[in-house]
Amino acid sequence: MAAHYGVTHPHPAGRLLGAVLAPLMMVLLAGACAQDPEGPGLSGGRTTTTGAVDVSGTELTAGLVAFTACDELLVHLQAEADERVGPYGLNGGRYGGPVMLEAAALAEDSMGGGTPMFSLRTADQTLVEGQDYSGTNVQELGIDEPDLIKTDGRRILVIEDDRLHHVSVAGGTATLTDSLRIKGHWSRQMLLSGDRALLIADTHIEGDPELRPAFSSLVPEGGWRSLTSLIEVDLSDPTDLKIANVLTVEGYHVSTRVVGGAARVVVSTPPDELPFVYPQNSNGEERARRFNREVVAETTLSDWMPDFVLESADGTVVDGPLHECTNVSRPTTFAGFSTLSVITVPLVEPLSRPATTAVLAEGSTVYAGNQHLYVATNAWVDPDVLADDQQRSWWDRNWDTAIHQFDVTDPARTAYTASGQVPGHLLNQFSMSEHDGHLRVATTTGGPWRFDEDAESMVSVMAPLGGALEVVGQVGDMGRGERIFAVRYVGDVAYVVTFRQTDPFYTVDLSDPTAPVVRGELKITGYSGYLHPVGPDRILGIGQEATDEGRTLGTKVTLFDVSDLDAPVDLATWSPGGGHSGAEWDHHAFLWWDGRAVLPFDDWRADEHGAVVLGVSDTGIVEEGRIDHRDADQIDPVPPCPVVSAADGDAPVVMVCDPDASTSMRGHWCQPMPREESKWWAEEFGVDPETLPTDHDVVVCWPDGGHVQPIQRTLVIGDGLWSYSRQRIQENAWADLSRRQVVPLG
Repeated sequence: MAAHYGVTHPHPAGRLLGAVLAPLMMVLLAGACAQDPEGPGLSGGRTTTTGAVDVSGTELTAGLVAFTACDELLVHLQAEADERVGPYGLNGGRYGGPVMLEAAALAEDSMGGGTPMFSLRTADQTLVEGQDYSGTNVQELGIDEPDLIKTDGRRILVIEDDRLHHVSVAGGTATLTDSLRIKGHWSRQMLLSGDRALLIADTHIEGDPELRPAFSSLVPEGGWRSLTSLIEVDLSDPTDLKIANVLTVEGYHVSTRVVGGAARVVVSTPPDELPFVYPQNSNGEERARRFNREVVAETTLSDWMPDFVLESADGTVVDGPLHECTNVSRPTTFAGFSTLSVITVPLVEPLSRPATTAVLAEGSTVYAGNQHLYVATNAWVDPDVLADDQQRSWWDRNWDTAIHQFDVTDPARTAYTASGQVPGHLLNQFSMSEHDGHLRVATTTGGPWRFDEDAESMVSVMAPLGGALEVVGQVGDMGRGERIFAVRYVGDVAYVVTFRQTDPFYTVDLSDPTAPVVRGELKITGYSGYLHPVGPDRILGIGQEATDEGRTLGTKVTLFDVSDLDAPVDLATWSPGGGHSGAEWDHHAFLWWDGRAVLPFDDWRADEHGAVVLGVSDTGIVEEGRIDHRDADQIDPVPPCPVVSAADGDAPVVMVCDPDASTSMRGHWCQPMPREESKWWAEEFGVDPETLPTDHDVVVCWPDGGHVQPIQRTLVIGDGLWSYSRQRIQENAWADLSRRQVVPLG
């Protein structure tokens, strides 16, 4: 078809905006509450009431319908699209429902890491996670989550951009044995199982002729597509890491959990950019609508459903549709045109074409218990509803949350079982918890973008009934005019933190799932963004101190005594008077080990970048020391590639590097430049572009001015505290925190 009427095509990257903005929105909202002049705070008269929520008259259920044939699936998609397509495409350019903004970008944890996926046996010992070394800090015991750093007690793996670093720590001396470049893939997430690592990466093939042939079936020449790759790396020879198998699918990675020895990888795939036309003015709208309906009528399944490419170690390439049509289901209530895929990858077998299941819906927040995996998103709202005078705009409306349940008890497959809906929006994965056959969900009404005077927070209890997730109990009226900033479930109790000016810390009794009750409320200044159980009846909160008016003042760690649910108490507080900790919004940055909490701490005004070690007892918090990654001795940087323009003062170093060479340089920020732009960069820095080899990359390294890289992760192996910052691994003694050794990466 030819395009008419002044065609404009939206870039599909726009659909990822919600996920990209999530951490930023948390900061902006915190800043907004810091400057909010409304509300009396502690000294005013605001009271918070609790009570049961009347949910009568609200549609809270959704069934599911499996497709029996490909023709049936295509007819359904075309019919739904024909009903919704207009002069500006599907919903003005939006194919799927609103993307859920997780206000605290990836925050997760557990009392000390997950149960090990395996025990690593050596000639004379068995290393056990949780005893000999710490694992990734996860939400639920025994359910692993991907992260940028992993260890099995003998080695440390770090993924940075397009490189995987292998550091051997066996024998006491740490050594970087190999760094593997994964060309065309960028990642900060991986899993470790025996002698294999599974990397989860974003894949980009633009301008790379070596990668394009393998992915030509996924991305047409000159086109763009969001791609997610699962990359299996063979670690059996630590000095020669090798890529074994690569599975690439259309769509973007939502999240992954390891349950029962299998990774459940959740991917969301919006449909292809269809050749819709957009009128230049209202006179052409009717013609554009008719044309766009013809576009929908001529679509095939490949326009709507994701495809895959599997590159095996022997060079074999297999591609095709990711799903069998009979493995796709839909909720009875329309939930968008995206395909939400759950890919089951057994970790005890080589990567191959996996078992998959899919539902036609959006997905943005993932939680997994031992029986089920749940994917949540903002519930679909028809654009006609947004035109209602009572709905001021897409941004200001009240939000509901749709939740899809998948059975994960079979390590070889994942089955879609039910869907449901609750009022309000989620904070993050910690808003959900599965316990004794029920799903508990904490939400805040109103929109996730703002503080709403009428907003309330609540905990809903759901159970599968007749093919749907039904609300069987609910309690609310927590934090009127505030928003949830942290949630943690421990057994049949939920701990909920809301905030606008002060921090009400609520205890919610869920022992009777049909009649949940708010038992206690503690109001203190500041807020907790992450809650971690540190012992019987003790919860540690990491967040920010604030004034009575809600202006944030810096990092705050609070120890709560929850032995009396009717009267929680803040036993102790550590607050250095400034700075922030990444553990507040990223639970993987938090370490709990042997009565100590270790968390990154950065204070830009005081030029402090490191990690703080806090001793936590039943009654108090004591700062036991800090570590950082400052160089003890000044070491002259060594360029890793031939230099074509040396640094002069603050000027950069310009190098030409082999495509597979390391490009890191001590004390510098290094950036490989696209080859097609190399001549421009050469002239910019006074280099004759004709002297540049055509088969090398131009790399520019800027001096960082002595900047100390922030510590992003910490872990324990034996009696050593290991920490990671960009391009560096460091060991300190766990006992006295003295520095032992440094391993540069790259």
